[in-house]
Amino acid sequence: MAIKKITAIIDELQLTAVETALESQGVKGFTIHPVQGRGDYCNTYSRNQLVNHAQIEIYTSVKHANKIAKLIIQTADVGAQSEGLVAITAVDQLYWVCSGDTAAANEFKYYEVEHG
Repeated sequence: MAIKKITAIIDELQLTAVETALESQGVKGFTIHPVQGRGDYCNTYSRNQLVNHAQIEIYTSVKHANKIAKLIIQTADVGAQSEGLVAITAVDQLYWVCSGDTAAANEFKYYEVEHG
């Protein structure tokens, strides 16, 4: 199966910009979770010192995984400490709940918009 999963943990303040960038490139299917964690930066004003972030999960074809990851990184980066990370992992099997059918890589769309 030629499908990859992208997991991105980004600053929650950059979520809207990342969503807009993904949608502008044809990525319509993604899941967002609110998450907390601690990296190089910790929130010393918080009792548990955890920082709020957003986690985005996207399934895509092998062909587009790196492009989508780079798009997320470029959009989420504001030059701050501990902005998050992006992982690309292999998917062994993926099924559509509505039909039980195996998902195919060509079902996950992505296109590049010319910027000028």
